[in-house]
Amino acid sequence: MPCADDRPERGAPAGRTHRVYAIEGGPVFLASPRGTRGLARIGHFGYGHIDPLVQTGQTVAPGQHIGWTCKDDWHLHLSEFVFTSGPPLLVNPLRPGGKLRPYADTARPEIREIRFYTPADPRWTRRPLTSVARLPPAGTRISRDHLSGRVDARVRVSDPQSFLGWFRDLPWLAAPHHPFRLAVTITDLTTGRVVRRREAFRAEQLPDIPAGRHFAPGTEQNLPAHGCMLRHSTTRCDGVYWFRLFPNYWDTTRVPDGRYEVRVRAWDLADNLASTRVAIRIANGL
Repeated sequence: MPCADDRPERGAPAGRTHRVYAIEGGPVFLASPRGTRGLARIGHFGYGHIDPLVQTGQTVAPGQHIGWTCKDDWHLHLSEFVFTSGPPLLVNPLRPGGKLRPYADTARPEIREIRFYTPADPRWTRRPLTSVARLPPAGTRISRDHLSGRVDARVRVSDPQSFLGWFRDLPWLAAPHHPFRLAVTITDLTTGRVVRRREAFRAEQLPDIPAGRHFAPGTEQNLPAHGCMLRHSTTRCDGVYWFRLFPNYWDTTRVPDGRYEVRVRAWDLADNLASTRVAIRIANGL
């Protein structure tokens, strides 16, 4: 959650900027000692990168002031947990049906491009001189007019926001998000029959597959806010989000040769929808 560190609240202590209030009440668990920057868990919610005013074992009420955001972080990390018989399940606090609602957003996701590559599995690295996670470009690009064998189908998508608020004064911080959900449908253009349909990505909870199975090569995390404030004049702050439409590859030998349509749909948290289609040809010679 963004915080305008250049506009601290009245009464903020030195090095702190904004008050943090508990969404739910309940006992407190601190992952770091009081008086240090860290994580506080209360009820189903976690508040990261804050200076807590409460201590482990203390019980707080909903809406109680529990800490401060820290200057030059420009954000706090809000997480939500669902408790089951196993380990706590980490879920998206803004997911549909949750306690929170997305801020006003009428902008649809932007589907930039669909591409096809030979399968490749590079290792995550870091962008030079930053802490940004990067999945380097990999695989050989294939013409969509002559697909055969195993194909890594990828789509580049971003989710711009219609409401910028104080980001209008610091536009380099207004990095587009990744979409909430992606789905792909493949249709035989000769028969009209749908031959594949799957949900490629959904950010409702922490995925149970490695990040490299849904993010595709070419992906770069957005530059964290503090680094962006320091380097925005010389470094790109926005992330680049490429997604795999299939977690490993698409085996095109499982369908007859011919013309097909690949349709990709992308939704954001406010259920705004974007859709695009490309025609392809499968030529395995089978």
